[in-house]
Amino acid sequence: MGDSLFLAWQYLRHNRVTTVVLVVSITLILYLPVGLQVIVHNAEQHFRSRADSTPLLVGPRGSSLELVLAGLYFDKPYDAVMSFKELRRIEKQDLGKVIPLHTKFTARDHRIVGTSAGYLNLRGMRLTEGTIWGMLGECVIGARAAKRLNLQVGDKIPVSSSTAFVLDNPPLRLRVVGVLAPNETPDDEVIFVNLKTTWIIEGLGHGHAQGAKHGSPEAELYTDITKENVSSIHFHGSFDKFPITAVIAIPGSDKAETILLGQYFSSEETVQIVQPSEVMDGLLEKIVMIRSYMIAVIALISLVTLLTITLVFVLSIRLRRAEMMTMSKMGCSRYKIASILGSQITIILAVSAIIASILAVATNVYSPLLVRLFIL
Repeated sequence: MGDSLFLAWQYLRHNRVTTVVLVVSITLILYLPVGLQVIVHNAEQHFRSRADSTPLLVGPRGSSLELVLAGLYFDKPYDAVMSFKELRRIEKQDLGKVIPLHTKFTARDHRIVGTSAGYLNLRGMRLTEGTIWGMLGECVIGARAAKRLNLQVGDKIPVSSSTAFVLDNPPLRLRVVGVLAPNETPDDEVIFVNLKTTWIIEGLGHGHAQGAKHGSPEAELYTDITKENVSSIHFHGSFDKFPITAVIAIPGSDKAETILLGQYFSSEETVQIVQPSEVMDGLLEKIVMIRSYMIAVIALISLVTLLTITLVFVLSIRLRRAEMMTMSKMGCSRYKIASILGSQITIILAVSAIIASILAVATNVYSPLLVRLFIL
């Protein structure tokens, strides 16, 4: 058997191009279904884990999927808003904890999320340096955002758009007071601020020199909020009417969750309540369906490829008839010739299986990174 393997290996080495094409084709046939399965499975786990850790989400009535993507994954701007009184409404019933979210604005293409310290606790985030915000205008920045923007504690970052300032005034600048440790979620890309800071960006609050009348030169709006001028920051109007994009509700019991879910079924309600896990399950069912179609297509292509490879082997044997006759005249039995041909096929299949296995293991190891890069 050893001499058959040796002769088979020498033949494959001599016909490198044919060997490489066969190995690559068979490797892809073996790897693609497994690789696709691994990537989709990791994507499902990632989406499910974040949704499962968020019991209820309250937001403006509309697409529940858009609400979840904007409120949990900060996927895109969510212009629909509701009033802050909706948070008060849940808070007054004392059914659990509530966490506000305001996600309309960005700073250098990174989402600004106005919220409370409760959000950081909910996601289990910790600081690698600095502290959480202590006053208006301060921010805590996610790990990847800090790295991408080259920011550290003490630096300032201008808000990309703000209705609070006219064109001849620079935008509000947020001061970085803390950098979060990476947790491999969309939070790594986010800039977190106090909810009232987003209202200042919205133009609902501002500060100027004490005693200055609105419209006077002395009433120039501050673009940097400091310890010296923070006391002059004031808001116009009732907080209950101020906008937020969503509220994360964490019921204290199953009964409290049932009560909350039952309060938003009326057609007169301008807000909705969703269970993110159920919304994501619906989305993932569609992904699984698409994956099944993709696997079916890959299986069909693989079958055609296998038939083509089989045809290549058959034609190769016919083209090598003179070579096999020479081997027969040299004293090789039919068994030995068949053994050499079988060894060639075995080597190609073995090499392909090994490479496909290595690729599958690598995909399993790096698929979380692939999910973050191409899906999040």
